[in-house]
Amino acid sequence: MANQNKKIDAKELLGEFIDLYKNLPKNIPSNTEAMFILAGDRPPIQGENVSRIKYTLTLLKKLKKNIPIIFSGITEEKETAINLMISLGIPKEICHFQDCGPFGIANTKTQFETFITDPLTRNIKSFTIITNTCYIPRVKRTAGKFLSPKIQFTVIGDPKDWKLNNSFLLVISEIEKIEKYSAKGDILI
Repeated sequence: MANQNKKIDAKELLGEFIDLYKNLPKNIPSNTEAMFILAGDRPPIQGENVSRIKYTLTLLKKLKKNIPIIFSGITEEKETAINLMISLGIPKEICHFQDCGPFGIANTKTQFETFITDPLTRNIKSFTIITNTCYIPRVKRTAGKFLSPKIQFTVIGDPKDWKLNNSFLLVISEIEKIEKYSAKGDILI
């Protein structure tokens, strides 16, 4: 995955998605210092973003300790995100919002650029990322590009994502994005 000179092989990437489907990660490491919810880029917060928050709460309960829960989203979502996290049962004192830019500018790349510069997260050594299951391969590559190799991260997808009718189309779309972003040098291969 770290070789920038290698070209993406779409068949190999499809195999990665198939393996992911068979072996979905479901638990977070006990040394996780924070959970990082990667929000989708369209306001208002609904659908899969709400589901990710609920799934994060499920994981937090399994961990049996309170750690920061960081909603990484667009500027326009700040107040709504914090209020929603609290209303769904996440303790107020561990709810945080990381502003990754306004709608149309924020994306996975800006989420990790913000992560490494924000005082809240820049010293974290181990964390778990919650995202759409189909995004896991791209998120891993983006995190690998921007985070120090000393930082341990686990990427977990909300298991409800695979139940969507368009999962196959989303996988194809993700393969195309990985090809595009790796060609630009924005993510690792």
